[in-house]
Amino acid sequence: MPPARSVLVCARRIGGLQRTSDLEVARIRHSYTTPLVLSRLAVDDGPAQIDEQSIWAGSRITMLARTIASATLLVASSLSSGLAAQGCSSGTFWQRDSLPAVPSSIPTGVSVIQGMCEGESAGIVFEMPANMPVQKITKVVAPWGAAFGAAGFLAALDIEVYDGVSFSGQNVNMGQLVFSLTQNANQNLQASSHALNEFDTSPYNIVVGTQPPVGGVRRFAICFRTDINFHPSGSCATGWPANFFTDNSSFQFVCNPAITPQQTSIIQIAGQGWRDAALATVQGIQLCPLYYSGTWAIRCCSEDAFPATYSSFGPGCPNSIGTAQLINAVLPRLGQTMIVNVTNMPIGLGLMITGTSNQASTLGFLPADLTALGLPGCDLRVSLDLTAGIITFGTTGSWSLAIPNQTNLLGSQFYQQAFVFDPPLNSFGGAMSDAAEWQIGN
Repeated sequence: MPPARSVLVCARRIGGLQRTSDLEVARIRHSYTTPLVLSRLAVDDGPAQIDEQSIWAGSRITMLARTIASATLLVASSLSSGLAAQGCSSGTFWQRDSLPAVPSSIPTGVSVIQGMCEGESAGIVFEMPANMPVQKITKVVAPWGAAFGAAGFLAALDIEVYDGVSFSGQNVNMGQLVFSLTQNANQNLQASSHALNEFDTSPYNIVVGTQPPVGGVRRFAICFRTDINFHPSGSCATGWPANFFTDNSSFQFVCNPAITPQQTSIIQIAGQGWRDAALATVQGIQLCPLYYSGTWAIRCCSEDAFPATYSSFGPGCPNSIGTAQLINAVLPRLGQTMIVNVTNMPIGLGLMITGTSNQASTLGFLPADLTALGLPGCDLRVSLDLTAGIITFGTTGSWSLAIPNQTNLLGSQFYQQAFVFDPPLNSFGGAMSDAAEWQIGN
């Protein structure tokens, strides 16, 4: 039975891959008296004092496919300021853990789950509101920590995003894998302890929410797989002192659903597949609360993947009462009727031209000079794929189009320009409006 001892630890936090200032010294006290050592993490404005936080050194069994072993799986640590800024500059911030969105200067207790092996994954499942449009993931946040807040331990992580997740007891149906950083970009996220590591995913066009709801709920998952854990003393057989962490800061004798809710945190266990962390078992032993407790501190940001848009991209040419302008009245959204008004129509008669390109048409490359056709100073800026008449008794006409409620149309882009009749103006008898581009959204 080893004697009681004190350990002095200096912790420096790393946000993303940028190192920040040293934190205060934390004194860690352990009392090794039995295989089950109880301690509790107390957090205040001073050093983080740990006296009685649960550390399990139980009999040797396998965990997360291979280890529960003698390694500590719930290890007290603290999360503090100096991390990369959290939250989102725009769009929606997704978070299910109870840690501060932006860590403060006061250390916050977390649990490092040391039994996660290389090749295994941690994930969080998010539920989308029923009326929420399809989303594009713009940023993900990976929690990577070390026992007692030790800084600078690295890992190479894969980012995996799934759409259409559902649950059946402890089993998780992951739906469709829509993105993998290693498969799609041949890259890894370099995570460092002790931090919420951010990664900008906006260049990768990761879209979620397109799968049909299961049980009336649309779910997606943000996951991280440990490809390489660079901690020098860790192994799958004995545990990794640096690993993913949850928001749990206290030892639990029972699996408390308020601390470890079901259908929230998930783990990929080698030899088993994806499991609900609150219900997962290995060799008949439930992981919660001794080997897993809390909610993964995995977050993400998103924005509407296919916003409905309508904007002008090229000028028209003047007619006898001005230059005709395209003014959107109702945006092009699935299941709705878009409406565009055309102003400055001299005799209330025109044609709306809608095309799939603003680069080429049957007349050649765009924009095409229409002088040879009798429209001096006018350019055709869109392809001639669809034309429809516009009739009005005034000088402002209206054009409309019913957009089918079909998700495969999301993100489709089109281009428009109107020809307005003005017989005395030139030999062709009219002029062109400005040109606009639009995208079908939801």
